[in-house]
Amino acid sequence: MNKSSDFAYVVARILAVGLFFASGADKIVHYSDNVALMAQNQVPAFFLPLVILLEVGGGIAIAFGFLTRFTSIFMAVFSIVAGFLFYQGYSHAHLMVWLKNASCAAGFLLLVVNGPGRWSLDYLISQKFGNKNNKIKGVQKSAA
Repeated sequence: MNKSSDFAYVVARILAVGLFFASGADKIVHYSDNVALMAQNQVPAFFLPLVILLEVGGGIAIAFGFLTRFTSIFMAVFSIVAGFLFYQGYSHAHLMVWLKNASCAAGFLLLVVNGPGRWSLDYLISQKFGNKNNKIKGVQKSAA
């Protein structure tokens, strides 16, 4: 990988999680409003702390390239499930938000397939502790 590709991976990871990090931070600030919204959609309130953890903690992890593939799977599933739970019925606005969620899931699946790139904590950890002859996909390509 060249430096521009390495940089592009960093930018892609940050852009992929920006919406989720901001949304999770907003859920902290407006906690009771989000509990009410979840109740309106028949979603138990005990899920809210888990959603905040995924959006904020998972967002930070992916941005730094830590546990990227693992966390990206959860983010992709979360994006699709949230779309079904909170954007039911047909309206143009609901369709657009559902498609946004599907697009986010697609981006996270690409992170699962391609990995975090060389400028990531996952790569540093694999270099320090991993088997140098058996690199994980995405990281192996960039080790050359």
